Amino acid sequence: MFRLSAPGSTWSRLTPTHEGPSFGKARSFNTSAILSRNGKGGSRAVEMFVNPKSKAQKTQKPKDTPANGKHFDIQHSGSPSIRQRFTPSHGSPRPPPFVGHTTAKLSGPPLAPKKSKHMTPSEEFMEERNRALNFARSLSEKAARKAQREKAMQTLAMKTNEKTLKPVYTFQSPELVPGDVSNLFSPESTQNRTVLPGDFVEIRKAGKAVFGIYMQNFDQAEGRLQSTSVTQGDTIMTHRTADVTFRIPGYAFMEKNRALVGHWDVEANPGSPPAGLGKIAATFADDAKVILGTFYTKFNTLYDTFWRERRKTMLTTPEAARFVFGKEGQGAAPLTVQEIYATHLYLTQDESLLKFVPAVSVRWTGEFALQSPQDVQLTETTIGWIRKGDPRVTQFQEKAKMLIDSFRQGGKTKWGDITFTDSDRTLIEFVRQTAFTGYSDVFISPLLAYLPRLLRPLDKYGDIDPSTAFLFLKEIGIWPSWYNMEINRSAIALSETLGEERAIMDKILKLCPESLQQDFDAEVHQLRQEQAPSISSAERDRETDVTWASSSPFVLDDPAELYRRDPCDAIRHDFGNQTIYAIDDPSASELDDAFSVEQVPITTLTPKPSTWVHVHVADPTSILPPFHEMSRLAASRAQTAYLPEGSWPMLPRELTEGSLSLKNDGRPKKVMTFSARICNDTAEIIEYKIRPALVRNVVTLNYDDVDEFLSWERVNGGKAEGIRVRNSIMRMPEHKALDREYYRATTGSVNADDKSLIKTLQDLQVIAQSHQDFRTRSGGFIFNLGRPLIELTPYPLQPIAEAGWRAPVDFSQWQEPEISCRLDPGFASPSRIMVAEYMILAGRVAALFSQEHGLPMLYRNQSPPAEKYHAMFDEKIREKTNPKSGMMNLADMMPLRPYIPGAEISTTPIGHWSLGIMSGYCKVTSPLRRYSDMVSHWQFKGLLLSKTTASSPPFSLEQLVPLAGMIRERERMLGMMEARTVKFWLCEMLRRRLELGLPNTFEGFVMNPTADGYNVMSTLLGFQTVVKAEPDEIAGVNIGTKVMFEVNNSNPQRPYIGAKHIQVL
Repeated sequence: MFRLSAPGSTWSRLTPTHEGPSFGKARSFNTSAILSRNGKGGSRAVEMFVNPKSKAQKTQKPKDTPANGKHFDIQHSGSPSIRQRFTPSHGSPRPPPFVGHTTAKLSGPPLAPKKSKHMTPSEEFMEERNRALNFARSLSEKAARKAQREKAMQTLAMKTNEKTLKPVYTFQSPELVPGDVSNLFSPESTQNRTVLPGDFVEIRKAGKAVFGIYMQNFDQAEGRLQSTSVTQGDTIMTHRTADVTFRIPGYAFMEKNRALVGHWDVEANPGSPPAGLGKIAATFADDAKVILGTFYTKFNTLYDTFWRERRKTMLTTPEAARFVFGKEGQGAAPLTVQEIYATHLYLTQDESLLKFVPAVSVRWTGEFALQSPQDVQLTETTIGWIRKGDPRVTQFQEKAKMLIDSFRQGGKTKWGDITFTDSDRTLIEFVRQTAFTGYSDVFISPLLAYLPRLLRPLDKYGDIDPSTAFLFLKEIGIWPSWYNMEINRSAIALSETLGEERAIMDKILKLCPESLQQDFDAEVHQLRQEQAPSISSAERDRETDVTWASSSPFVLDDPAELYRRDPCDAIRHDFGNQTIYAIDDPSASELDDAFSVEQVPITTLTPKPSTWVHVHVADPTSILPPFHEMSRLAASRAQTAYLPEGSWPMLPRELTEGSLSLKNDGRPKKVMTFSARICNDTAEIIEYKIRPALVRNVVTLNYDDVDEFLSWERVNGGKAEGIRVRNSIMRMPEHKALDREYYRATTGSVNADDKSLIKTLQDLQVIAQSHQDFRTRSGGFIFNLGRPLIELTPYPLQPIAEAGWRAPVDFSQWQEPEISCRLDPGFASPSRIMVAEYMILAGRVAALFSQEHGLPMLYRNQSPPAEKYHAMFDEKIREKTNPKSGMMNLADMMPLRPYIPGAEISTTPIGHWSLGIMSGYCKVTSPLRRYSDMVSHWQFKGLLLSKTTASSPPFSLEQLVPLAGMIRERERMLGMMEARTVKFWLCEMLRRRLELGLPNTFEGFVMNPTADGYNVMSTLLGFQTVVKAEPDEIAGVNIGTKVMFEVNNSNPQRPYIGAKHIQVL
């Protein structure tokens, strides 16, 4: 199948051999690719974690475990680790505390003085805590002084150099080495995300490659995104950054090019490049083409070597280059930049695109999917038939004429007499693949050149383009008019692993059905029986040491085995009958988070008013070990996909909607609880805990019900805005109210007479608001660009055959999906804002805990804008952010938006700038639908269990780095698929309205003026589009201007919305 590639090959690079940090027993895993090819010819690499312990059943105690065997208390406050002391009575050491990403030994705080017999345990605790804080403060001050000295020396050195030698050039990012491509495609390389001035770039428009040197990536006028590059003849070319398909970092500043470039200060004058840059780019491209021609014969062996001999379904540009130029293995010479680009040229030429499909993010990853031999053969066979005028093509064309005539006449009387042969199915698949790939304006599908030769003899169509392929398939009964191509255009085949999931679940139900029961009380009873106090304390210590040398209960050898008993049962905190609140939409099928609060009594130890906030999160890792088959499948999926047509869960519905869900079914629920004691006045975190827990009294409430009893002051525009958003809806057909809609009538989950419940909900909101205020004071802000939500009836949609067509289908007999579109209420609902704030608080706790214990973790980061924009942002955020809602208006935000970096997943805690969180942030509250959250839970549990067992965090830093890259790419592709699918159904709704002559006039806010109109966002539905207008019609139109526009064109297959200007409001 002709499909954009997925980043599955990342797993094949996860083969660390290091021992990792000295935290108990070092854990690592290898991965091996298992080829799985579906009937459609598509292929993918299914990667499976291999627990290294299965290779060596006996694990020795780490040699570098300190002899003193320090103890530490995991579940304490946010202070540094304080309960560290010598325990010489132990014959063998406990695992040392996790000291970070290195194995260097750090000196701890000074030993505690002799304890006074008059000190209470609380006073002793506070004394040890203060001593640890003072020690940490002294280390911080020492590091600050050292950094200050180093900075002063660097400044002095720079001044000396300026007096002796004027720099030849100024490079924008000192971390990048000009021309260095050794880490260009690595998962976390600083070089693989941003295109910078001085980079050699290949720009593709309409499939044609242009070479140049990159100049700048935005135009400050109106904040509009814009990229410019110098091409041959020193011509300045304007293009999108997304048009860049290959780059060599800092190529213009390599040693051999400096004399030609001369002085170019790209910080001060990115738009004034020196002469000769176009020639440098052209010369480099010519050199690469010469290499391509010289090694063309070897290049032609790439496909057979990697598919047939090496059994690969993915490859990267460096992998292919090392094979072609004989630079594989240890000690091989490094690749040159010309060799890498020559390889890229080969993989992206028209003939190669039949076999190698570039990933959507090929510029970052260098990844290509290998088409299966069946797909390659189908394409080559079809092209051969078309070229030769094969009779099979003629017979298919005659059959197609009859089907099209019947379709257009509306009778379809002859359809029942027509069947498709094998050759017909081959030609149909060829047209399908052309429809899927034909709209790309970067890499043009080589199939597109043959589509006119196949369809023009029918004499049924005028100009033939990718839209003709869709129309043809509709008129011969292969696709209905509402067929969504976006799902098949994506690199992700959502249904591809359903069979594998079913096989794993069947195995679980056969081998481990008791693991799914989640009967905590029975498990605890069994655990207490096994741990009856029948041995002395000394014997128990020796028994513990034996356990330390034996296999861990946390990481299992058999990838098909679930936990027979939850490893965390012995440390699971029971919240008893404390009321836990789970607030969600009535349609939610998987409840994975809830929260509760406890007021802290004012005592001598807690003199300030404070509150414990507990965020309780569903716990799938209570049954799933980190290297289980289902865990590996979840890793390949990365997260649940929510589309209007249906949802594709990351974990089986039997789990997410059954025993693992927090829905109130009368049974206790296992959770991971993230707790923070926050100051009532300032919302600063005073203490925090992370622990496996049990909740027994979950109260499930609905957002809309809760909204009726909360304050609306934090909603920008108040309750009137909430009502407007709730009523912002459009349906097709107009007269029908859908069976399934985002907003439903309130279900009565909150009884208006229950004053105690209402008071609790209002108190919960006050606490959430205080935390939001804390973030706003720290520079946090939000802005709402609007987002349409689509719902369909029937749901899920009836699947449409993707292969094996035996006869045309009369889709007029099917129910045409009814479409409902409305605004996302996320920022117009006080209960949704409250719940989101508690989830953010849990993410802060997770990050603080991880950093305190040096735990390798997946963080969600957002860097601040470049330093030269700090003053501008600080002023705007301070002046324009609503102090109550934390919201910035669209008119104030849009000029700043191009300078705001996106959020990304990483193993380094940079902080999250727009959230106002500088101490680090993790997402941990959705493990039923997000694999990165599961990884975090496994890491926390490994750390917590290390206090009493031989367990340790299952993933080392070296393993998380490529994992973060894979998750980042998968999430990005799923996000693109979901956004384009929503836009498809929005366009389909607008198309139907145009077809029926219904009004399509909307009000909106101007987002960006353009040369011939403006970009606009609809205030009714939240969609964005381009409006065309004459200059005199839009004189004085600026960002934020309110206008009226009319949609006059809608093409769901692109998808595309065209509109014209009506008036300024």
